[in-house]
Amino acid sequence: MAQRTAAGTWSIQGRTVTLPVTIPDARITTAVFRAPAAEARRLLAETPLTPLEVRGRAFSLLLCVHYGEWVLGTYDEVGVGLLVSGPGRKPGLHLLDLPVTGAFTREAGQDFWGLPKWLMDADLRFGPGETSVVVRDGDAEVMRASIRHGRRRLPVPVRASVPSWSYLAYGVQAHRLLRGRVPMNLNGVRLGRGGVSVRLGAAHPMADRMRALGMLGRPLLTVHAERLSGSLDEFHPVATAR
Repeated sequence: MAQRTAAGTWSIQGRTVTLPVTIPDARITTAVFRAPAAEARRLLAETPLTPLEVRGRAFSLLLCVHYGEWVLGTYDEVGVGLLVSGPGRKPGLHLLDLPVTGAFTREAGQDFWGLPKWLMDADLRFGPGETSVVVRDGDAEVMRASIRHGRRRLPVPVRASVPSWSYLAYGVQAHRLLRGRVPMNLNGVRLGRGGVSVRLGAAHPMADRMRALGMLGRPLLTVHAERLSGSLDEFHPVATAR
């Protein structure tokens, strides 16, 4: 388990990591889906968060990321998230599952930022027109998906800062609501809609959450970036009424 040794500094697995950390080179593909609001509220029931809703619908995300070499190693990551509101009605992305292919980043993610990382086996491929992924937990196949890259290519890089909420029931940050931001520089961005195929395993918590959120139909939006860079600083505790 990681230990905080000073503000923004952690000791983990015999190494010292000081935040913020820089992400120099990653690739990302994302699909955004409509989700049943009642199921989103149910999945958030043990947190101080509520889903963002428009006309009775919430919004879920499927994220596929490959990280080149950086302080947390080189690895693949697959995320299932919801757009939520926290205290003060502040919006953000909350991740329900974030399986990764590296043990070091699993521990760092859980303890530094309260992220729900667990170890997976994965086949993640970014082709010229499509991203495909298979996620396995041991011998069990959790999900497989293919996401076609959109036809609309943005002519300029995109800079964004994504607000985030995290809340875990375990780890160094257990039962703390954390707030942070993830600044991102995206290059080679392609936008689209449709062209997504998802197949879920029969019995697995991540697959069950995806099924409940309706992540099998046509997405509202897909986003692919050939290169992602940015930085990741500390997430800070936020007081709640719970």
